[in-house]
Amino acid sequence: MLRYLRINNFAIIDEIEVEFQEGFNVLTGETGAGKSILIGALGLVLGAKGGGDIIRSGAEEARVEAFFEIEDPSVLPDDLELEPNSPAELVISRRINLSGRSKCSINGRSATLAMIETLGNRLVTVFGQHESHVLLNPDEHIEILDRSAHLQTQRKRVERLYHITRKASDELTTLKRKLQAMEAEASENRLMVQELTKANLNVKEEQELEQERDVLKKAVQIREKAYESYQRLYSKSGSVISNLSEIKKWIQGLASLYPKMDETLQNFDGAVYQLEDVALDLRNVSENTHDDPVRLEQIEERLMSLKKLKRKYGGDIEYLINRLQSLSAEVSLVMDSEKTLKECEKRFDDAQRDFFAEAKTLSQKRREAARRLEVSMKKELTDLAMSDATFSVRFKELAKEKSGAKGIENIEFFLASNPGEAERPLAKIASGGELSRVMLALKALETEDAEQQAATLVFDEVDAGIGGHTAIAVGARLSRVAKRQQTICITHLHQIAASADNHLAVRKFVKKGRTSIEATSLDREERIKELARMLGASEDSAPIREHVRNLVRENTKGS
Repeated sequence: MLRYLRINNFAIIDEIEVEFQEGFNVLTGETGAGKSILIGALGLVLGAKGGGDIIRSGAEEARVEAFFEIEDPSVLPDDLELEPNSPAELVISRRINLSGRSKCSINGRSATLAMIETLGNRLVTVFGQHESHVLLNPDEHIEILDRSAHLQTQRKRVERLYHITRKASDELTTLKRKLQAMEAEASENRLMVQELTKANLNVKEEQELEQERDVLKKAVQIREKAYESYQRLYSKSGSVISNLSEIKKWIQGLASLYPKMDETLQNFDGAVYQLEDVALDLRNVSENTHDDPVRLEQIEERLMSLKKLKRKYGGDIEYLINRLQSLSAEVSLVMDSEKTLKECEKRFDDAQRDFFAEAKTLSQKRREAARRLEVSMKKELTDLAMSDATFSVRFKELAKEKSGAKGIENIEFFLASNPGEAERPLAKIASGGELSRVMLALKALETEDAEQQAATLVFDEVDAGIGGHTAIAVGARLSRVAKRQQTICITHLHQIAASADNHLAVRKFVKKGRTSIEATSLDREERIKELARMLGASEDSAPIREHVRNLVRENTKGS
C-alpha cells in the first residue's frame, strides 16, 4: 500500500509530500491544478520514462520518493532481503538530472531502472484517463478477455508454437526456392552429365588409342622388319647367334688355358642370353602384328568422339572428367536437399499440428471465459446504472492461413445499451460515458479475479462522459474495489468524491513569483466545501451544502 509520495523539483512542483490512506482515496481540484502531475510523478518513481525536461525550471535535478507498506513481502523479488510473512517498509527513490540520467534506489540500495519497473508493476496498477479508448480498437478485446480469464500462460504457449511454425514455414520456403534453383541448374547440365557419363572417360585412353592407331597403320612394315631382324639375329643360316656359338667355343678354350677368363665367359653367356630374348621378342612381334581395319576404324571413331567432346565442352579429357565429378556432386547435393526438404516439411507439419491443437484448446477456454464474462458484466453494468444493457463476446474464426500468434479467431465485444435494441459492435455505438463504465466494469472484474494483483490501484479520470446517478454508481463500485485493495482516483465528479475514505484537494498557487501545487487532506467540513465547489455552487449555498452532506452520509452508511 502506498503511504507517502514525496516530490521535489518535478514539473511545476517545488516540494510536496502527499499522504495516502487505506481504502478509497480521491484527488480533486480545478482543471490544471496538477492532479495528473502527481500521478505522473508516481509513474516516474515506478519506472516510467522521463528526461531532463521534467525538471522544474532552475533546478539541477528532480527527485521522487514513494513509501510503501507491504503486508506480504513474498510478492516482492527475493533479492530485496525483506523479512518473510511480516509487514515491511519499502522506499523507492529516483533522481533525474538535466542530462536525463537516472539514479534509482530501493531501501537506500542502488537499483536499476528495470528493477524498479518490475517492482512497480507488482505494487501499483494505473488505469489512465484514456484507458476506455482501448475499447474502440477491437484488436484489444482479445487481450482484455485473455487477461480477465488468466489465459496468459496458455496464450504464451500458442505464441511460442506459432513462431516455431512461422520459422519452420520460412525455412521450408527458403529451402524450396534453393532447391528449385539447384534443380533448374541441374536440368541445364543433365544432358552433359548423361553424355560424359556415357563416354566413360579415362585420362590415359586418348594417348593409348593414338599409339595403338599408329601401330595398326604401320603393321606391315613393323611385321616385316621384326621378321627380318629375327632371321638375321637367330634363325637364318649364319645368324648372329650361330656365329656367337663359335666364338663361345674359342673363349672356353682360352679360359682353360687362362683361368682369369672365366668371368669374361660368364659375361659373354649373359649377353648371348639377352640376344636370344631379343630374338624371341622380335619373333613375337613378327607373328602377332597384323593390320586390323575394323579395329583401326573403331579407334578413329573413338578418337573423333573424344575430340568432339573436348570441342563441345572445352578443355582436355582430364578437365571433362573433373567437370563430370563436379556435376555429379551437384546432383548428389540436389538429392540431399530433397531429403532435407522432406525433413523440413515434416517439421513444419508437426509444428503446425501442435500450434492448431494448442490454439483450439485456447479457443475453447476463451469461449468458456466469454460466457462467464457476459454473466459477470451483466451484474457489473447493472451496478453501474446500465441495468438494461446486454454485453456479449463474439467470435470470428479465421481462415487457417490467417491464424496468428493470438490464435485462430478474432474477438469483439458487442453491446446493446437499451431494451429492444440489437447488439452492435461496442466500438461503433457506445458513448463516452458508456465506454467508461464498460471499462470500469472490466477493470473491476480483472482486479477481483487477479491471481496476483497490485496492492494499489490508481484510476486517473476514468469518469469521463458520466454524471448524475451513474456517477454515484461508479463511486460505489470504486468504493467496493477499495475494500479489497487501496484505490486512488482522480475525479471531477462530486458523486464519486463523496464515496472516498480519504479526500485530497490539489491546489495550484503562486509563491514568490513561482507556481507550485499543494495537496491537502480534507476534514469533514473542508470536504463539504470542496464537494460544493465541484458542483459549481457557492460555499454559502445551504441547499447545496445539505445535498453534499446527505451524499457523504449515504456513502458513509453504505460503507
